[in-house]
Amino acid sequence: MFNKGRMAVKIAGRDHGVCVVLNEKKGRVQIFGPNVRKRFVSTRHLEPLKEVLDVKKLDEAKLMEKLKKVQNEYDASEPDFLTLRSLKAKLLK
Repeated sequence: MFNKGRMAVKIAGRDHGVCVVLNEKKGRVQIFGPNVRKRFVSTRHLEPLKEVLDVKKLDEAKLMEKLKKVQNEYDASEPDFLTLRSLKAKLLK
């Protein structure tokens, strides 16, 4: 599900926002994004998006530009209260 290049939204923790998966190691994934530090996190903190980027062809600057555009779109479309509650309930399991 969270293979290399998959875009996701980090919904838990101090950092939250749109990110892309760079690597997977021992059930955890390394993420990178405009509002998210580059680090390994649990997959329970992520909600996958449909988009997949080719991270091998893009350098970090171009990748950051694309992610900032998606982050702005995500911020403009605020999720409703029930969606947020269901995402948080999913983390508590």
